[in-house]
Amino acid sequence: MKHLAILISIIVLKSCGSAQDIASAANTTNMNTQETLSGTYILEQLNETNIATYKLTLEFDSKTNKVSGFAGCNRFFGTYTIEGNGISFSELGATRMICQDDKNAVENSFFRTIAKVKGFELANGTLSLKNGDTILMLANKKIMSNSRQAETMNIAYRASTRGFFEMIWIEGNVLKYTNDRNLEAISRHMLSDEQLSELITLYNDLDLKSIPVLEPPTKTFQHDAAAMATLEITEGEMVYKSNGFDHGNPPKPIALFVNKLLSIKETVAKQ
Repeated sequence: MKHLAILISIIVLKSCGSAQDIASAANTTNMNTQETLSGTYILEQLNETNIATYKLTLEFDSKTNKVSGFAGCNRFFGTYTIEGNGISFSELGATRMICQDDKNAVENSFFRTIAKVKGFELANGTLSLKNGDTILMLANKKIMSNSRQAETMNIAYRASTRGFFEMIWIEGNVLKYTNDRNLEAISRHMLSDEQLSELITLYNDLDLKSIPVLEPPTKTFQHDAAAMATLEITEGEMVYKSNGFDHGNPPKPIALFVNKLLSIKETVAKQ
């Protein structure tokens, strides 16, 4: 009987140890998930609607489990909890600015939607916030760089004639392009480290303030059916947009950057 009691005690102790190991492993998994999730994300899709132009953000702090960001009109703040692939948000507080109707509508939709989020997936910098199998929000992670941050890179190149349209734009580390004037059929590509590094190097050499006053080297677009192009860069609250120039022949101070942008787009379009 004494031996049986000792044996039961050993089994109980081992079982407790296994449970503790499992709990520890689960906690480690959650910590690793939070470390991966931590950072700032730019929202692109809200309930199947492209809302990239409104520049909504989600900012996760894994050390404090706090979440904040920009909802379209106001800044918001709260906390979040992760369990495996599950995520839940506290009731969010927000500032009380008044904005245009379209921004208010996007913001109201954002708050209604984030309250429904129950899970998430994160792969290659793309965050999907979900309810079951339904993706409610889609966002891309901002990438940091030296000097100027890659996260500040918000670049749009547009070229068009009556029969031709092309738009290429970069938000953080994501390149998008389309030939659809309605901006509905959009291709997306996550830039490689090499591509991003090349662009950032050229981007850091740009004199943004001079862009709006640059004169085009040629003005064929004014007389023939040649495509006119523009380059627009947004950094913080400032927008720097060039005058029109012939597609494929940009002003010299921005030529290296524009040509690299077009080259990368052609490369990814063939993949």
